[in-house]
Amino acid sequence: MGKNSDIRSISNILGKTILHGIVSEYTNRPESTSHLKSEFYEYCGQSIKKIDKRKLNDEGRMKIRKLVITIIKNKLKTKYSDVKVSEKIIEKRTDDYLQCLL
Repeated sequence: MGKNSDIRSISNILGKTILHGIVSEYTNRPESTSHLKSEFYEYCGQSIKKIDKRKLNDEGRMKIRKLVITIIKNKLKTKYSDVKVSEKIIEKRTDDYLQCLL
């Protein structure tokens, strides 16, 4: 895979990981929490494997950050419209998670 393809792939899996973590915490449907948490852990393992395969520079990290935030916002609007989370929380979660992985 090329660099841009790797960045999109990593961003997609990281977006899903962080999204499921956020939604499991802020959902209005407590019956979904268990499923969302299990998906979070599954995506977490996948994201770690993908990132370990690729060395990223600062430019790549910034691209990933922007893409991850966009993915999360779009999924919240389309799939989880009942979950209301501020952009500040999305950015903080993204930054915290990326700092641990990248």
